[in-house]
Amino acid sequence: MISVLQQSVELLTPRVRLSPSGAKSLAHVCVVVPTAQSGRRLRRALAERFGALVPPLVKTPYGLLLDESDPTLAGRTDEIRAFAEALFEEAKPHGRDAEAKRPDADLMLQRARQLSDLRAILAPKALSFADVADFLKVDMPDEAERWQELAEIETRFSQALARLGKRDRIAAMKAFKPDFPGIEEIVRLDDPCAFGAAGQDGDATLVSREAVTPCATPADEARRIAEYFAAVKADEALPALCVADPELFPEIETAFKTKGLKIHNPAATKLVTSSLGHLVAQVVALLRTQSYSVFSAFIRGGDVRRWLCRELKLTDEDMTAALVDLDNRQAEFLPEKIDDIAPKTKGTLRAIFEFVKVQLRKKGLRAILAAIFRDFVLDERDGGAREFAAAAEAVNDLIGECFGEEAKARGEGAFDYALFELRLEETTYELEPDEGEIILTDGWMELPFLEADELVIAGFREGCVPESTVGHPFLPDSLRHKLGLPDNASKEARDRAILRIAVRTRAENAVRVYFHAIDDKGDVLKPSRLLFETKDDADLVARVRAFYGHRAGTAEGSAIDLPKGWKLALPVPPAYRELKKISPTRLDGYLRCPFTFYLRDKDILGDKRMDDRAEELASWEYGNLAHEALEAFGNDPLK
Repeated sequence: MISVLQQSVELLTPRVRLSPSGAKSLAHVCVVVPTAQSGRRLRRALAERFGALVPPLVKTPYGLLLDESDPTLAGRTDEIRAFAEALFEEAKPHGRDAEAKRPDADLMLQRARQLSDLRAILAPKALSFADVADFLKVDMPDEAERWQELAEIETRFSQALARLGKRDRIAAMKAFKPDFPGIEEIVRLDDPCAFGAAGQDGDATLVSREAVTPCATPADEARRIAEYFAAVKADEALPALCVADPELFPEIETAFKTKGLKIHNPAATKLVTSSLGHLVAQVVALLRTQSYSVFSAFIRGGDVRRWLCRELKLTDEDMTAALVDLDNRQAEFLPEKIDDIAPKTKGTLRAIFEFVKVQLRKKGLRAILAAIFRDFVLDERDGGAREFAAAAEAVNDLIGECFGEEAKARGEGAFDYALFELRLEETTYELEPDEGEIILTDGWMELPFLEADELVIAGFREGCVPESTVGHPFLPDSLRHKLGLPDNASKEARDRAILRIAVRTRAENAVRVYFHAIDDKGDVLKPSRLLFETKDDADLVARVRAFYGHRAGTAEGSAIDLPKGWKLALPVPPAYRELKKISPTRLDGYLRCPFTFYLRDKDILGDKRMDDRAEELASWEYGNLAHEALEAFGNDPLK
C-alpha cells in the first residue's frame, strides 16, 4: 500500500496545469491538510515529483473558518481578559457592600480561562454559548438554563472585547466567507479515514504483539527507545519517531543525549520550561507577592547573580559570602516575605535586598529583564543562544499582550501580573533545530504524512491514542455528539485509521510501539485499547498478560553521564547503624533518589534533616507526625 503522501501527490497530479509562461502549476487549487508540518511535506513531495512547480495554496482546517492574519481578531490573552472583566462585573458587590473587597483576580482568571477553553471547543462549528442554549431548549431544558447563564456572561464578554477594540472570533467565523483569489477547487486531505489503508478492515489485528514493547516508567520507555535508535547501523536510515504523548518528550530527549544522539521537537515548547521563562516567572512572582522563597531562588540564578555583581560592584566571593549570610539568617527567622528579613540584615546582603526592592518598586517587568540581560551577547552559532532568542521573542510578545500601551500610563497592576502568570504557563515558542545529524520527532496527527520505511511510536497509552475526553463539566461526550463536535467515537475512528495507515503502508513489523505503565507521579496508566484489537482469543489473553505485567516502585529520571567527581559513594544501608525496619514511604524515597533520601532521613541526619526553606510542613513529615502520635496513643495504657 503506498503512503498517504504519495496518494495525495497522485490525487493532485491530474490537476496540474501549464501556466501561460509554461510552468507547471497548482496555484488554482487549495489543499487542506491536518497540520502545517503535513503541508510542508506535501509541498516537498510535489517538488520532488514535478521539479519546478507553482505549489497549491495549503491551509489547515482552521484556515477555512477564519482569516488568522486579521489583526483585529481577539487573541487568547484578549479573550481571557474580556471574560475576566465580564466575571468581575457579575461578581461586583452592590448597595452596602459596594466597598467590599474586589473578587480574587486569580480565581476569576482561572474561570475566564475555562470559558475561553470552552469556546475553543465550540469553535469548529462556530457555536456561541447562546447557540448551544437555543439548541438545548426543547430536548434538555435544564441544561439550556445553565447555558443561558453562560450566554449572559458571553454578552458582557463581547462588550469587553469591543472596548479592547477586538473582534470576537466566533462571530467572525459566522461572517467569514472563504475567498481565495484564483482558487477554483478545494481538495481535502485532512481526514485519515478517507485514505485507502484506513478503510480496509481485513484482519482486525492492528499491531502485532511482537511489535509492542511495554515499559515500566517514562524513563524506562525513553531509555529503550534511545537504545533502539543507537543500535541502528551507520549506513542505515534511522526510523521516524512519533511521540503520541507530548509529556514524554523531555525524558526521550535526555535518554537520547546519553547515547550521543541529538533530537529536536519541531512542535512548540512551553515557555515556562525554558531558563528565561523560569526567570521571568520569578520576577513576576516577586512583583506580585514579595515572596522570600522566590527572592532566595531568584538571586542565586547565574544571570541575576552577574547582574547584581555588576550593579553593586561585587566580586564572586562577596556574592557567595552574602548568600551564606542569607541562609544563616533565613534559618533563624523563617521569613515568608522579603520584609520579614530584609530589615534584619546588614552589609552586602542588606545592599542586595534594597537594590532588588527598588528595582521591583520603580521598574516594570520589561525594564528589569532588559537590565539583567543588558550585556548579554547572542551567538547564532550557539544552540543555547538561539533558544534564548526564541524564548525572549515569545516573552516580549506576551508582555505586549498582557500589559499593552495603556500600562505605560497607569502602571502595571496586580491584575496584569496575574494575567501574565496565567498566560506564561501556556505560552509556547518554536525553535529551529541545530545543524548536523538531528532526529526530528513528530506528533500523532503528522503520522499519515511520514514516509520513513520504519516507524517508532512512543507514549502509546490510553487517553493519548485514541484521544478521549472524560467528564467535561459543560460538554460531556453525548452533548458533543448532538452538537456535531468531535466526540470520543469520531476521535477513536480517526486514530484507528491513522494507526492502520502507519502499519499497512509499511513492511511487516516495521512499526514499533512503546508505552509505559506508571507515570512520573506514580499513577498507573493503561495501554491504548487499540493494542487489544485482535480476532484471536488466545492472542488477546497473551496481550493482556504482557501489557499489564509490568510493575515499578519508582519513577526515576534518566541519568545523564556525569564526571566521576560528581558521583557519590553512599553507604547502603548506613554502615554505622543497623537497618532493622523501613516504612514503604522511606523505601520508596530511597528507590527514587538515594541522595535526597539521605538528606531527608531522620535516622541518618537527625533534626538537621529539615528543609529550613519550607514555608509549611511537608506532607510526608505531617504523615510521620500523625503516625507517631497514633502509635504512642495505641501503646499507652490509657488508650
